[in-house]
Amino acid sequence: MKKFLAAVLFFVSMASFSQNYIVETPVLNLTNPSDFAFIPGSNKVIVTLKTSGVRVYDLTTGSQVSVFWNFTDTLNSNFERGVLGVCVDPNFNSNRYIYVYYVHSNPPNSSTNQRIRVVRFTENADLGTNPFYVIDQPVSGSPAGNHFGGIIRIRQSDPTKLFCAIGELATSSNAQSLANPYGKMLRVNTNGTIPTDNPFYDDGNPTTGNDDRIWSYGLRNSFGFCFSPINDSLYESENGASTWDEANIIRKGRNYGWPTCEGYCNPYNPSFKQPMVTWPSPLPAVTGIMIYNGAQMPWLNGKMLVADNDNGFIYSCTFNNTLDSITSRTQILDLLGLTTMLQGSDGFIYALNGGYAPQGRLYRIKPDPTGVGNNGIPYTFGLEQNFPNPFNPTTNIKYSLLKNSYVNIKVFDMTGSEIAELVNGNFDAGDHNITWDAANYPSGVYFYRMTVDNQTIEKKMALVK
Repeated sequence: MKKFLAAVLFFVSMASFSQNYIVETPVLNLTNPSDFAFIPGSNKVIVTLKTSGVRVYDLTTGSQVSVFWNFTDTLNSNFERGVLGVCVDPNFNSNRYIYVYYVHSNPPNSSTNQRIRVVRFTENADLGTNPFYVIDQPVSGSPAGNHFGGIIRIRQSDPTKLFCAIGELATSSNAQSLANPYGKMLRVNTNGTIPTDNPFYDDGNPTTGNDDRIWSYGLRNSFGFCFSPINDSLYESENGASTWDEANIIRKGRNYGWPTCEGYCNPYNPSFKQPMVTWPSPLPAVTGIMIYNGAQMPWLNGKMLVADNDNGFIYSCTFNNTLDSITSRTQILDLLGLTTMLQGSDGFIYALNGGYAPQGRLYRIKPDPTGVGNNGIPYTFGLEQNFPNPFNPTTNIKYSLLKNSYVNIKVFDMTGSEIAELVNGNFDAGDHNITWDAANYPSGVYFYRMTVDNQTIEKKMALVK
């Protein structure tokens, strides 16, 4: 007897470029999913389940195809450890390679004898075979169990190099040491050797001198990075401690400042690479990150999309002309506890719910062809970039309403503190303009946030005196 799993459909009404989205759930009932990847040449997806292993699912029926590999006999999945990252080799059709990041211990969940491993499997009939360790890093002592990172990706333009993000294991000093891999972005060859053109390569032995695998450092804990299909740059999401989450463009050999800086360095320190964009406290725990480049949703083309775990929001971020900074950020979707986002070959966005409500699920995000919300009403507001920007000391902010609405617009400084409330009340439909006089405020970067009916847009502006 054939079994069919109908995808669950629901509408999400968030203001962004006057667009609305339909969200499907092609795969349901996932137990603690962490990361996923598409299997080329098929309608299948491979998913890491933090507390057990790796499984393959059919995107058409939602059914499980196979247990690709079961790690439970030697797995440490306590706290933020477990089976975390997965990626598929760009040359999968010829070599059948799939890579998995996990935390090993023997016996399972032991506080000692831990190892961070990236293992390469050869896929055969949806099963993992011939495990080979690309990274096998012993973890000394008994770390706290958080900040293990876990995302791995391969640059399409250089398919022999694997990148791996490892957190600083909740020991902030690790991030500034070139003698260990913690708080770093690593780069290794997919055969386990170390590229000699890595920025801190000295003797090829990670345990003596520099850890030759380091590509960049000064990171706290990343659970998302991607390579742009537009300019091939590496973009990363970064979890802060208490004041700022970040998104960064990762450059070879650069220091990203942790623990000296969280968010923008204040005062500015040229030794540290500044973030492209930040999220203030209460921190959302940013996770999945991608650059959209597809025909299905052209209004998102060239945008950096960032998801968060705590709120389930997806943010659309607009680049500057050199694609190394963000000029504005808009919240476009509100789902549940997100970890990873990827663009499918169909041009739709796929996002993984890491285990909320109550089981994990894989979302498929598609454009709503009607362009209106679930109740048939168009989106309610828009917010423009302030002008002039940079400014001194006044700037104008324009916003529009499609119906009578309660509007609140506030200004925040770089610490996330509210410094001004510009609008607070009910306003008629139409275009509106306000002026902010910042004569009494110092030069710096500020953020203005507009809230209408529990929907928000936030943009960045610069005061230069």
